[in-house]
Amino acid sequence: MIIISRQIEKEVYTGMRRTTHGQDRPPTRSPFTFARYSVPHEEHIERNEDTLLVDQQRGLAAVFDGVGYGPGHIASQMAARVIRRGWKRLLAKEQNTPALLEISRAVDLQAKLPHLLLEAHRQICTNGSRHIQIDDSLPEDKKRPETTAALITLCKNSEQDGYTMFYAHVGDSRIYLLPQTRPLKRLTRDDGYFSLLLKRELINEDDAYRIDQATSAEQLSAEEFDYFSKRNGITQALGDHSQPTVHIGSMPIAPGDRILLCTDGIHDNLTDQEIQQILQKGSRTRAARGLVQSAIDRSHQSDESIRAKADDMSAIVITYNY
Repeated sequence: MIIISRQIEKEVYTGMRRTTHGQDRPPTRSPFTFARYSVPHEEHIERNEDTLLVDQQRGLAAVFDGVGYGPGHIASQMAARVIRRGWKRLLAKEQNTPALLEISRAVDLQAKLPHLLLEAHRQICTNGSRHIQIDDSLPEDKKRPETTAALITLCKNSEQDGYTMFYAHVGDSRIYLLPQTRPLKRLTRDDGYFSLLLKRELINEDDAYRIDQATSAEQLSAEEFDYFSKRNGITQALGDHSQPTVHIGSMPIAPGDRILLCTDGIHDNLTDQEIQQILQKGSRTRAARGLVQSAIDRSHQSDESIRAKADDMSAIVITYNY
């Protein structure tokens, strides 16, 4: 099943099947549990700029965060549709059944995933504006439909037991891995303000992480607090004027591991330590909702926390069961 969320969306995928009369059959054994939750910004509850894509059968999950004040939701929805169809076509070409791809097959996923994202970029650039009514009051850089993207695919290791995760991203939506016996690991680096500071050697990696994870102004110098306040800006997105650079990676995963994909409404409000604690304590089916609810709670604490920020908030949590 493929789910694209627009408003308040919540669903859990554990292998349960439906009969033609809507009754649950006994669950099939699935190595993965997919759970997702998304809520729109409280100032526009009728429109969610975030879009979630989940295709458990084909081992695909992605989050998209529409950029700007106008047509961002168009871009995020369009990217999800293009990537869903592209991944479906790829698997249909490589194998006869809609199942997780085997790594042994002659498919270069390190090339295919960027191709999927860049095809979404081209479609947004070509067709995105056709689906919106342009608000002339918006500045030019806010009229284009643009979106971030963070995507993972789960593939079987055919020569040995287990699975490998391939991932790709553009923008500041993040992918995390929580191994069963090790600390949370952030797999993506934001295309954002800190990346510019690092490139200009104004800060180092340790400084960037420390500033990003701050919970009070007292932890930062005046200059660092200025950096912190600008951390929400991004340097590239799908649908932007120039073609984005797609960041890719892969790693084996083990039973008990959890994968998190989230938009910045989650990681702007919560620190990595808080994210880890919620993932560790939350059940397979409730962790995504727990992250979103905790981020919402933090966003209401603007008088108490420098991290508080109202936003669309979305999370997908995938648990490797066995």
